[in-house]
Amino acid sequence: MEELHELRRYHDATPEPAPETIGAARSRLGAHMRGSRRPRARRIRPIWALTLAGAATAALVVAVAVVPGTGKDSPAPHAHTPTATELRLRPVANVQDVADNAALLADGEPEWAAEPTQWGYVKSLRARTRTGGGEWLRGRPAATTTHEQWRRLDDKAFATIEKGRLKVSKGSEFEVSYSYLLALPTDAGQLLARIYETVDAENTRNRASFLRSAQERAEWRGKTPEEAKRLAEESLPDFTSQHRDRWAFQMIAMGMRDAALPPRLRAAMYGAMAKIPGVRYEAKSADLLKRRGITLYHVLDGYLRDEIFVNPKTYAYLGYRTIVVKNHKDGPFATMKKGEIHNWDALIKAAVVDEAGQRPD
Repeated sequence: MEELHELRRYHDATPEPAPETIGAARSRLGAHMRGSRRPRARRIRPIWALTLAGAATAALVVAVAVVPGTGKDSPAPHAHTPTATELRLRPVANVQDVADNAALLADGEPEWAAEPTQWGYVKSLRARTRTGGGEWLRGRPAATTTHEQWRRLDDKAFATIEKGRLKVSKGSEFEVSYSYLLALPTDAGQLLARIYETVDAENTRNRASFLRSAQERAEWRGKTPEEAKRLAEESLPDFTSQHRDRWAFQMIAMGMRDAALPPRLRAAMYGAMAKIPGVRYEAKSADLLKRRGITLYHVLDGYLRDEIFVNPKTYAYLGYRTIVVKNHKDGPFATMKKGEIHNWDALIKAAVVDEAGQRPD
C-alpha cells in the first residue's frame, strides 16, 4: 500500500502538457517513424525512473522536457520551455511535500565534492534569549549577535573569531560531528533509522550514567547498596516515545544548523523529519532575520515546540527556534511559561572553504 501511495503522489504532481507540446511530440514521432534523418533534440536527464503509471504519460513528459532545437517544431526564440523540475514541483500542504520538492531541486544540483581537510563555514545570527538566569525572551529580541565558525570536515579542528582574531582549536566541540553527518544515507527512511539508532544508544548511556550517580549519592547518604539502587531506579526520568521523537528531530536540526551540507543530504533530512511522528507543517512564518519561510515543527507533550524555518522557494534551511506553547511545571520549583523562547538563531551563510578564516564569496 505504501508503494501505491508514493505512486499516486508522484503521478498527481505531474501537470498536464500543453496541446501544442503534444502536437510537437507527435510530429517528431511521425518523422522518426518515416525514417527522418533530422538530428534529435537533446533531452534533460529524467528525474525519476518510469513507474507503471508514469509509463503511460512518458512520451508527453519527455516532450515537455525537450531542449529547444532548430527545427520547425521548436518554440519561438524567446519562449520559455519549463524544465522537468519546474513542472514536477507541487503545491506544499504538508511536511512530505516539503521533502519531495527539496529532493527534486537537489537532484538538479551538481554532485557535492569536498576533501576531509577542507572546512565547513557557517555564519549565523543568534538571539539573546536569557541573561544571567533572568526572564526568558518573549517576542522579538532586543539583542542579537553574529557568529562565524569553521569546522574541518574530518573533525580534527574548528575555529571562531574572538576579539577580532581567528582562534583555531583542535578537535570538535559539536554534538553532531561532520564525520557522522556526511556518513548519513541520502534515503530518508535509512537516514531516520540511523538517527534513531544514535538516539537510543545515547539514551542508554545517559540513563546508565544517571543511575550510577544517583546510586552513589544515596550510598553517600547512608543507604545500603540495595536501597540506593532502588531509589536510583525510582528517580530515573521517563523516556517516552515523544521524547525519543523530539531528540531525533533535534539531532537533524542541529546537523543543519551547524554545518554546510550537500543539498541531497539536506533534502533527505527533511524527508526523515516527515517520517517522525508528530512533526507538522505551517505555511507562514518569519525567521529571526524576518525572512518569509515555512515551518516544520514538533511539540513535546503539548508544551514545548521545536521548529525549523525553510525557504519556501529554494528549500534551504533558514534557522531554528524553541518556544513554550503552554504553561508547564518543570520540576518542583520552576515553571515554563507560554510564550518563552529558549533558542532562536538564523543561518546567514553556509559553504565549504579551503582554510579556516576564509569566507565564501
